[in-house]
Amino acid sequence: MTFKLLMTSFIHKKLSPAKALPEILREERLKANLSLDEVSFKTQIIIKYLEALEKGAYEQLPGEIYNKQFIKRLAKLYSLAEKTLLKIYQEEKESQLSFQELLAKAPKTPKHKMFKWLEPKTLRLIFIALPIIGCLIYLSFEIINIFTPPLLVINSPMSQTITPAANIKIIGQTEPEAILLINHQKILPEPNGAFTQTLDLTMGLNIFEISAKKKHSKASSITLSILRQAAAANEINLLERPISFR
Repeated sequence: MTFKLLMTSFIHKKLSPAKALPEILREERLKANLSLDEVSFKTQIIIKYLEALEKGAYEQLPGEIYNKQFIKRLAKLYSLAEKTLLKIYQEEKESQLSFQELLAKAPKTPKHKMFKWLEPKTLRLIFIALPIIGCLIYLSFEIINIFTPPLLVINSPMSQTITPAANIKIIGQTEPEAILLINHQKILPEPNGAFTQTLDLTMGLNIFEISAKKKHSKASSITLSILRQAAAANEINLLERPISFR
């Protein structure tokens, strides 16, 4: 059975070059009869980022490093070719940037038409309103930042992992100011928010609750299920490293 799990990980579905990445991801999720909540649990990707990927709203994603990790996890979940999926994403991202550059180069309204609206009365109102609007925007962003749950990503291991090892290393990323807990024990992340923690495993099922929380925000939580089992003599070579099951 272990051998079959290892073999199936190399079988990838063919992708249609005519389809966009959001269409591919949505179709594969629906074919697998999975909700966004279930995909989030299996891949440890926050739901709002899954929604952004399925809409093609790449500007709503956290950054290229995380974006590519998300696509790799989804490729693994849906048994898709990782390189092909990343290539489609890169082409679409470049197309979006090109379109934005074209908009920036579009002809602007002639100055004489613009100046028509810049009468003294209008200018006074603008100068009065701008500081007020600026303060409101700043306060809004500060309030959102305070109460929004921090980013929490687990890069390794995948949840629902089987391993014969006596311990496992949890590698992830959160925000620098976040308070990080693993099974209610405080973990100190690096200045950039990255963290690595090696934890002992008992025989059987091990559950790790990982949470990150800012001072006044709600917590971002991820649950890892790691199964430690003894390796049979004829399976030792196959189980030298952890594998994931679904």
